[in-house]
Amino acid sequence: MKAGNAYHRINFYAKVSTRGDYGDSVDTWPEVTIATRGEIRYTGGSRMLSNEEKFYSKSMELIVRYRSEIVETMRVQIDGGTDRYMIDYLEVLGRNESLRLTLDKINA
Repeated sequence: MKAGNAYHRINFYAKVSTRGDYGDSVDTWPEVTIATRGEIRYTGGSRMLSNEEKFYSKSMELIVRYRSEIVETMRVQIDGGTDRYMIDYLEVLGRNESLRLTLDKINA
């Protein structure tokens, strides 16, 4: 990974599971767990019609330095924006040198 291309600020949010009032599981991603820099490559997007509502998806690859704390259940925020992304795929590159994450935008 070239450090010169890692100019995006990346925040990772860890999943926290709690029990609701009726014993159900409630998943939240309340606070930043890891803050780092990374390189983004846009790989595509699509538009679908679901229940007479347009649904836009944008997928991208994110490359960050290897950290064992990064897992697929985390949410990702890029450059302090309001959009959140979920991790679809996590791949270790080299000998624990970097991670390639495939991200999909979460529609709110």
